[in-house]
Amino acid sequence: MLNTIINSLQFISNDFAFYSQQYFDRYSFLVPLGAIGIWRWSVWIMKEILGLHYHPKTKEYNAKVSIVTPVYNENPKVFTQALGTWKENNPAEIIAVIDYTDLTCIEIFKKFKKTFSGAVLIITEIPGKRSALADGIKIAKSEIVALVDSDTIWDKDVLRNGLPPFSDVKVAGVATYQSVLHPKTFAQKIFDIQLDLRYRHEYPFLAASGDALVCLSGRTAFYRREVITPMLPDLVNEKFLGRPVISGDDKRLTYLVLAAGWKVAYQSTSHVYTPGMSSLSAYLKQRLRWTRNSLRADLSAILSGWPARHPALLFFQIDKILQSFVVIISPIFFFVSIYLHLWMAVLVIPCWWFISRTVKLYYPHLSHKPENIIILPGYVLYSFLAGLLKIYALFTLNTQGWITRWDKSRLPQFRYLSAAPAYVATVGVVLLLTYGVYIFKERVYLIPKTQREQLLTNALRHIQADAAASGGAVLGESTSVQKELLTSRYEADGTETFADISNKLGVNADQLYYANSAKTPNRNITRGTVLSIPGKDVQLHPEASLIKPTSSANLLTVKYDNSTNTLLVTGKGRQITLKDIVNNGGKEYLEEISPKVWHAKATIFLSDGITLRLDNNELEWLRLESNKNGFVMLRSVNSDIIINGVKITSWNTENNDYDKDLTDGRSFVMVKDNARMDISSSELSYLGYPTSSDITASPYGVSWKLSTSKLKKVLLTGEVINSKFHHNYFGAYTYGATGMLWRGNEFYENVRYGLDPHDDSNGFLVENNIAHNNGTHGIIFSKRCMFNTIRNNVSYDNKLHGLMLHEKSDFNIVENNTITGNTSGIALNFSSNNIIRNNTIIDNRHGVRANASSNSNVIENNTIASNELYGIYLYDKANNNSIIDNTLESNDVGAYIKSDENIISNNSLINNSIGVYFQDNASNNTLIDNQIQQSGVYGIYTKVVKQVSNILGVNELYRNRKGVAGVEENQ
Repeated sequence: MLNTIINSLQFISNDFAFYSQQYFDRYSFLVPLGAIGIWRWSVWIMKEILGLHYHPKTKEYNAKVSIVTPVYNENPKVFTQALGTWKENNPAEIIAVIDYTDLTCIEIFKKFKKTFSGAVLIITEIPGKRSALADGIKIAKSEIVALVDSDTIWDKDVLRNGLPPFSDVKVAGVATYQSVLHPKTFAQKIFDIQLDLRYRHEYPFLAASGDALVCLSGRTAFYRREVITPMLPDLVNEKFLGRPVISGDDKRLTYLVLAAGWKVAYQSTSHVYTPGMSSLSAYLKQRLRWTRNSLRADLSAILSGWPARHPALLFFQIDKILQSFVVIISPIFFFVSIYLHLWMAVLVIPCWWFISRTVKLYYPHLSHKPENIIILPGYVLYSFLAGLLKIYALFTLNTQGWITRWDKSRLPQFRYLSAAPAYVATVGVVLLLTYGVYIFKERVYLIPKTQREQLLTNALRHIQADAAASGGAVLGESTSVQKELLTSRYEADGTETFADISNKLGVNADQLYYANSAKTPNRNITRGTVLSIPGKDVQLHPEASLIKPTSSANLLTVKYDNSTNTLLVTGKGRQITLKDIVNNGGKEYLEEISPKVWHAKATIFLSDGITLRLDNNELEWLRLESNKNGFVMLRSVNSDIIINGVKITSWNTENNDYDKDLTDGRSFVMVKDNARMDISSSELSYLGYPTSSDITASPYGVSWKLSTSKLKKVLLTGEVINSKFHHNYFGAYTYGATGMLWRGNEFYENVRYGLDPHDDSNGFLVENNIAHNNGTHGIIFSKRCMFNTIRNNVSYDNKLHGLMLHEKSDFNIVENNTITGNTSGIALNFSSNNIIRNNTIIDNRHGVRANASSNSNVIENNTIASNELYGIYLYDKANNNSIIDNTLESNDVGAYIKSDENIISNNSLINNSIGVYFQDNASNNTLIDNQIQQSGVYGIYTKVVKQVSNILGVNELYRNRKGVAGVEENQ
């Protein structure tokens, strides 16, 4: 029993050591951040512990007090309130030194003098707070002077509680506890937090650790008058680097007192308030000024040497200066972690920000103002911004200003041009720190950078790169020569013959005629006829009957067939509009119900080479009646439909809405055989329904359909540009079409597919379209769809695949598409010799999936990232494919191979759980020249049957949790 327990503990210990080492290895770049955290927490804990020994003095000290307040541009209401609270504390004097231009405050103080006999008014023409303080101190008559900002509100007993430290004759100054009065804005709340951190955390530490404080704030500070009066020339005439110092008077006076050997104390029971800046921008400017003052005074003091007599103060000063740089290290680590896709660090770092700030703020602030927990995120961000301000302040130490009192026009101006070097220097420091963090991540590790695992000899045979290269075709070589099948559009001017146009465009005259024979009686081309110009590799072989000359007069005829509720429209070579149909017998079944809104109550059936133009000059919306009793269609056979700027929908008159019930059929649009349908800047929606065996049409919504018997005999084509297809059964569907252009369209919220080129739809150019939120696939080419180019499209959030090549859809190019949020990004089923390149495939369930003997495809230069299961998945005899030069990042498995003789080369597989996974009967696959990095579980994992093996060339395995591993698959 004991041995069992020991063995179990040993197993657990070894397992813990293994995983600890792997995680430490992966996240060891966080060690500096951890060291900084230890330092900061140690300092905080030390301050808290020593601060517990602080207690305010309670022995009363009776002395007269003169309040000295410099005043300039103060808020009259605040000044009036402040005077009242000072008076309630019974000082001997209130001396107001007011700038001569501040007539309002002068008048307020004159009225106050009538109610308080100790009020003394000095009107000064000398700018600057320091001179104003000096003037007031010189005429003060009391033993103690209280230097008070003119916006400071006193609590009761400020004087009584503030004076006890003076019982010690060596104490020359006393600081008070300060808060923001009724903080409301974000800036005021942040300031209130800062004050609480200072007076409830830092000052108790300093007061308990010695006799020196970092600053007796000018909001209220008590001094022995006889001590500071000799120091007034040094206060007023301070210079830094040869320039007079304007702001920072309170810290200057504090350090003069300390340098002279006197003590200062802190009284937490003497509580005063300040309104604080309501504007965040103003507060940040104020904070920048205070930071400059503090850095300037601390650096000067340290260089002078006297702080060495006060170790706690010296430590505090140095710690604050270093903290300027340290505080921004954490967000730099955070952003570097994002860049390197170290998601565990990305999660942990901000969590630690909030946890640590909550702990550190609890006693000083949150314990008595818990409601401010909601601004914690803002405070975290502010703390990083404050760090940047400190760095910027270091480069602008000699910039002067008194933002809350002294008009900027009376101070030296710090121009943007002169500030430029400081901005550059600040950015430079941040960039230098960022570069240092990145370089540390890349090079300075506690364990070696690269791992070269021994191959599992039964499953992975080791070869050299040159041997692999000599054994097959050049990687990335095109799978085929593309055929030129794309059809172009030409609008005739009425004067040209087929011979003229063929010579002009460089096409075969017979092929040109065969493509357009239905609409050109006796080879006559009427003005405005839209001709389909076949690609040079299109070869039509029509039946003789299809191109036999006609003697018909080609009159426009419109007949109504009651049994099918159909308007039969013919007129070979003619171009018509809806008004022509109405004027020639269709009035009862087709009407303009409001300006440019037309309603069709009967099917419009075009045949015998006629062209119907639906243009927004005539109509904007064509409604096709569709209800429970039946529906009408827009159809053509061997005739064209040209649609421009028109909306076409089903319409249920009874419901006054689109027909949204597909179960009883629904209106649709379809062209058939030797026809073209062009759609531009239009919207076709709420059309189509599922077909059944007894339906000869393709009623899916918007369709191009070629009779099987007409394949390679006539041309079915069209251009679809900048249009929308939504809420159809299929967004758009083709069958046997050739050379169509689909550009700039949107397919969304269709019941099944967005765009569905089906059987023998070849030579398409599908570019710059968007397919999203469709019921199955965004775009699918199915059954012998060849030589198509699908590029620069976006397909997202479709319920099945973003883009699919299905059942012998070979020799296609799929490039530069963005595919996200689908089941499979790109799926290949029984489709070969395709090129899948330069696509961005992210956040799908699978990135690229190939099965059912999808062979000899090239998958190259794609970015395949953050897919839930597999980046690339080859299975079910998807053999002899090339996976090259791809970036596979942050997938569960980068490349999952269950098929044979595939080449996986020159790929970058980063931060996947498993880089490359061979399973089942996968054999003779070659894995060479790949970079496999930061895999959460394995770089390469093999689980194949004993009888097969794969080939492993030289790959770079870097920072994987485990480089190469495997087990034998049971058959």
